[in-house]
Amino acid sequence: MAFLEPTIRPPVQRRSRASLERVLQAGFEVLRDRGVPGFTVNEVSRRSGVSVGAIYGRVPSRDALIVAIYEHAMGEMAANTDLELAFQEHANARENVEAVVVSTAEGMLAHREVLRVFMREAPAYAAIWERGAERSQAAAEQFARVLLGQRQKFLHPDPELAVDVAWRMLYCTIARRIIHGPVFESARVVDDEALIRELARAIAGYLV
Repeated sequence: MAFLEPTIRPPVQRRSRASLERVLQAGFEVLRDRGVPGFTVNEVSRRSGVSVGAIYGRVPSRDALIVAIYEHAMGEMAANTDLELAFQEHANARENVEAVVVSTAEGMLAHREVLRVFMREAPAYAAIWERGAERSQAAAEQFARVLLGQRQKFLHPDPELAVDVAWRMLYCTIARRIIHGPVFESARVVDDEALIRELARAIAGYLV
């Protein structure tokens, strides 16, 4: 499938904006319940109370609607993410690394329902895969930008590589928990708080 640019026509009137919000929310629920294979505009129409014709007045196709749903959900998540707020000027380097890791992990887990839907569908749906990669890479850049501000305190001889590996450790660990749950890799039950705390310690120990 070719990469799809967002093609939704933005509404101007308040009533139209409310209708679009219902469509996007209902569309997310259909993706959650049925996945991409079971996603239909008719079902989105039924759940949202917006006619099929009105939906197609905003988007040209089923695939464009799926992309619009993804962009809407991810946009709301991004609006609530600022890793620099976790960075404390007077804290030591280890404390700051741990704080940034905790903030990132908690942010992902706070949106686990949304992320699970799109992480699950991405391998079979190129438009979500490509956008997911773009967003992950953008998050990696923000993570690196914040942490590399104290690179002079890192023990690793290649700080850029170390931060990139640290991001992969963090992202992959939390993503697998979101997709597969807490006992996929190990039968030992470790709750979210403990996992995040120990992950932060491990990454800080690697970097500083």
